[in-house]
Amino acid sequence: MPLTPSGFTASTSRRRGRGRRRAIIAAVVVVVLAAASGIGYVLKNRSDERATDRRVQAAAAAYLAAWRTLTTTGGTATPASAGSASPASAAPGSGSGAAATPAAAGAVPPGSAAAGGHDGAGRTAVSAVSVPGGIDVAALLTTMADVRDRLLVTGATFTPGSIDRDGRTASAPYVARLDLSGLPAPLEYAGALNLVDTGRGWKVRAEAASVHPALRPGLHLDRTASTGHRGGLLAADGQPLRDSGDLAGNLVGRVDPLSGLQRVYDDRLRAQGGAVVVRDARGATVQTLHTYPMTDGESVRTTLDLRVQQAAETALATAARPTAAMVAIDTRTGGVLALANHPPSGASRAVRGKYPPGSTFKIVTATAALMSGKTASTPLDCTQTVSVGGRTFQNAEAEQFGPIPLRTAFAKSCNTAFIRLEESLPADALEKAAQLYGFDGRAPLDIASVGGSFPTPRDSVESASASIGQARIEVSPLQMASVAAAVASGTWRQPFVAGQPARSNAIPPAVLPPLRDFMRAVVTEGTAASVPMPGEVYGKTGTAEYADGDPPPTHAWFVGYRGDVAFAVVVEDGGFGAETAAPVAARFLTALDGGTVAAPGSGGR
Repeated sequence: MPLTPSGFTASTSRRRGRGRRRAIIAAVVVVVLAAASGIGYVLKNRSDERATDRRVQAAAAAYLAAWRTLTTTGGTATPASAGSASPASAAPGSGSGAAATPAAAGAVPPGSAAAGGHDGAGRTAVSAVSVPGGIDVAALLTTMADVRDRLLVTGATFTPGSIDRDGRTASAPYVARLDLSGLPAPLEYAGALNLVDTGRGWKVRAEAASVHPALRPGLHLDRTASTGHRGGLLAADGQPLRDSGDLAGNLVGRVDPLSGLQRVYDDRLRAQGGAVVVRDARGATVQTLHTYPMTDGESVRTTLDLRVQQAAETALATAARPTAAMVAIDTRTGGVLALANHPPSGASRAVRGKYPPGSTFKIVTATAALMSGKTASTPLDCTQTVSVGGRTFQNAEAEQFGPIPLRTAFAKSCNTAFIRLEESLPADALEKAAQLYGFDGRAPLDIASVGGSFPTPRDSVESASASIGQARIEVSPLQMASVAAAVASGTWRQPFVAGQPARSNAIPPAVLPPLRDFMRAVVTEGTAASVPMPGEVYGKTGTAEYADGDPPPTHAWFVGYRGDVAFAVVVEDGGFGAETAAPVAARFLTALDGGTVAAPGSGGR
């Protein structure tokens, strides 16, 4: 270090070196800070992009889920089938070929006012994630529903792909898989959704092509009918059921519109195959999307026996009153052999009629008594009247037999004895017995039908009334035929016309011998003894009050079985069961044996 007048001083070159080092360090710090800031910006930008992509994916997923809900509810082929609306671009009449499609053969055509009504949740959900695009949202909903209904969609899955986003717009591909009623394989296709950032979230633009890439304004998807033949509904022996006018109108149903068994078994009866096509507004096919092999429909063999059906129709025609119904059931299986109505062109009272069962319900009351330890010789007092809870019940025509055993009370159909019997039973005994015989309010057949209902009695008066088949109990002839069949076979089976019974209940074995003896006694020494019955017939008469009056008007019943055939006859406003219903049953069995049916006459009470 050089010497100066004031002493030693620092070198100028060294001061410059230290200054340069500080400048370099500062510059490095600036560069590092700038780089860090840039990296942070890049990372934040990438995070924002990923978050935006997730929002787009979520919007697309929500749309596809909502579309699936709309597609799988409320359609003509979905569980809540009621149809839906068709797009404005589809002409009301889709021209030649369209009229023969499965959709046209359904209960309601696409676009009809009667269609739809059960897909509201799906429509609301799609609307929530959509904005107008090439079409408005209402038209989008209509297009979705139209595809569902015309193609008879029964199930759907939509699988999303990877999105492609450019700023505030994005495209989301998907693969659709639609299960179509009656076709062996699903319809699969690839499509794409166009999304837009609305500022309030990402939404899917409403476009016909987003439903299917082949759709454009004025076009719609449709199915062509198979060139195969529809299968037939057959009797047990293979004869066509259409040969019976009563069955054709009240059970078999129609193809256009679908009803009855034609509707129930449409998936099996319908000719299989066809094609999925694109049609224009005139109904002309402009593109075939997929073709399925075409085969004939399957024939469905039922339990119905046309010989038994003819015997039932012949017997009903002799009824003393103009309105009557009859059902016959195979006691071995529970399968329905015949469903007859008089007049045959009227409503199907055999399966849809609702009547009080009257004294035929004493089969159930007797079952409850035998299950509770009573025997055929249990003494009962058959007085002219009996009072319960302030109400007086009486026997028909003021009958009274005094002290008699349960077997005689059943054969003579003594109301007062059965009311006293019910009073001696456990509180739930009658209801338990009714449940054994299927009195639970369920429809027994796949078509519109009525079984038996036994509302729990509200008080002692209603319990007394229920024991003799009154109160609020309702049955159809179909139900009471199944009760008679249960006594014959030992098992109650839900009636059916094809396949197997849906459910069954075993009747306690100890109950059956006395109960069968009771029913035989009705025919040999009881209320139906004066009606000539061909063969060994077991039965129960019934006189069911259905309105107030003095005396009250009544429907007439007779239920029973012979061999493998159980039956129930009801004659509306027929008075006493032994006078009008039992003779019809006798003529039915005579006709079944090939005998000549005599003109109406009167039997015993």
